Amino acid sequence: MLIEDPIGDPSLPPPRQRTSPVSLRFDVDTVKRLKALAARRNKGYQTMVKEFVAERLYEEEKREGIIGQPRAG
Repeated sequence: MLIEDPIGDPSLPPPRQRTSPVSLRFDVDTVKRLKALAARRNKGYQTMVKEFVAERLYEEEKREGIIGQPRAG
């Protein structure tokens, strides 16, 4: 019987956040381009799409002033 350390093993990476499945539809050419770019970067294309969305979301939130503003205080 294994007993887990309540503190956790610091040599292990932190657990990944939970994800929700989402269905997106792209035209065939876009999927081909995504797969080719992902292959050149040695990544899965779905991982790369998630990174693209996260990066763009960050930029839009920054542009709108939602994030990146200094706190008053």
